[in-house]
Amino acid sequence: MSLAPCQGRELLADLQVTDKWVTLIIYGLLKGPLRFNEIRRSIEGISQKMLAHNLRGLERNGMVNRRVNDTAPVTVEYSLTPLGKSFEIPLQALFDWIRLHQAELLHAQGNFDAQQHDVARPSVHSR
Repeated sequence: MSLAPCQGRELLADLQVTDKWVTLIIYGLLKGPLRFNEIRRSIEGISQKMLAHNLRGLERNGMVNRRVNDTAPVTVEYSLTPLGKSFEIPLQALFDWIRLHQAELLHAQGNFDAQQHDVARPSVHSR
């Protein structure tokens, strides 16, 4: 499987749909429209700056609508577009794959990290 020349690869890189924050934002919005701070509270560890950056990217890519409500004070609500909603099935498949292979992934990461730790530690015999 390959992508068409440059344009397809550039679009894939620009979409960043497998970025951890993007997937969590989309996952949260699948439940329905949310205000900025509601999204932020639902995603542990995301900064205000990172959330704003990712929401702008999702809006630019046509996956999220941003609606300014004429209320006092003004509120901004985010919701998925039909294109954003269409990402639910592949996103759920990705989450299912991660759950299915979680133990293997964690084991591989542990092995890799242990090997890197051993490489970084100077050998007693190398002096």
